[in-house]
Amino acid sequence: MTSYIEFEGKNIEQAVKKACGKIKIDKDKIRYKVISHGSTGIFGLVGRKKAKINVSVPEKKKPENKIDNKEAGKESFDNKESELRENNVQTGKEVLQKIIDSITEDAKITIVERSNKTIYNVVGGNTALLIGKKGKTLEAIQLIVEKVINKKNEKRSRTLVDIEGYMEKRNSYLKSLAKRLADKCKRFGKPMSLEEMNAHDRRIIHITLKSDKEVGTRSKGEGILRKIVIFPKKSSHQKKEIFQAKVEKEN
Repeated sequence: MTSYIEFEGKNIEQAVKKACGKIKIDKDKIRYKVISHGSTGIFGLVGRKKAKINVSVPEKKKPENKIDNKEAGKESFDNKESELRENNVQTGKEVLQKIIDSITEDAKITIVERSNKTIYNVVGGNTALLIGKKGKTLEAIQLIVEKVINKKNEKRSRTLVDIEGYMEKRNSYLKSLAKRLADKCKRFGKPMSLEEMNAHDRRIIHITLKSDKEVGTRSKGEGILRKIVIFPKKSSHQKKEIFQAKVEKEN
């Protein structure tokens, strides 16, 4: 007896690939009917529909050995996690390519996967236009790509868009800026404020000064862009002096 299973994908090819992997069958042997070819919509934000196919699956004999329920459950969960990540990465690439194609020509994307982050490296085209003044255009592109990827995800996927190594240079600048202002903060004993920054830039500042025992950092404001304040920490000696001064004043 033959049963049918429905599979989805960005396009028919991806849906077929997913079906082949799931039911363990060669691509040239799979039999399916197209339910929908799908559509990409506008930047993946509006009117997006997935391609759907109906795959015929011959009934197989049940294996004699029983599979442990916990093991099967873990395998199923891992497969879903892997599939979700793959879909997110592909979605991000498609949206990013559409955006950069609308700004410049001949720009290509390469992807670097890390344990907790997907990095999209853009090479070619007019890099000045893609980065924008003080990186504002790149910042907007980053925001759109993240929003599209995470709009239906319960678990947020961390992504980074880089234009020919710009972010590496930006990170070096931010680390240098953080240390320079921290030194000023220690020297004058006053808080130092930085301009409004996105989450990525703020994180660089926080991490750079995290191990510094003489200063602390905190974000100030609401929304996507927030200021960072670097403030001096009071040492135990300073606390003792303040306490003694308070006691003397009361007496």
